Amino acid sequence: MNEHKCWQLIKDAQWKSDHSYNRISSEWSKLPSDEFKVLKEFIHGKAKELGNKYYDAWLGNDGGSGIDVSDDGWSDLRYDVVGRGEEFYNSITVDKLREMADGYDYEESFSYCLQL
Repeated sequence: MNEHKCWQLIKDAQWKSDHSYNRISSEWSKLPSDEFKVLKEFIHGKAKELGNKYYDAWLGNDGGSGIDVSDDGWSDLRYDVVGRGEEFYNSITVDKLREMADGYDYEESFSYCLQL
């Protein structure tokens, strides 16, 4: 399974409109186990990439005011960005992350969809 297919599965999950990780998990449980494993690694990898890229901004070590979320919130925020799909993920910035955090515009937690 390639990156395009992973992003398509995320898009089809419609996380932004329905944050039911139980529904999504149930849908994804129907995937062949090797495909689910690739999807799981892909999602965790994308969240990790965001963490690495924006870690200093989160803590305010980049000269900014930081992104006002706890450790758990930082995880939830990053996974929510992935759950919103490829276009949103590719357009994310420090300012957007800060705005999401300040407005509580993220859900706990897209990563729960991966717990079969």
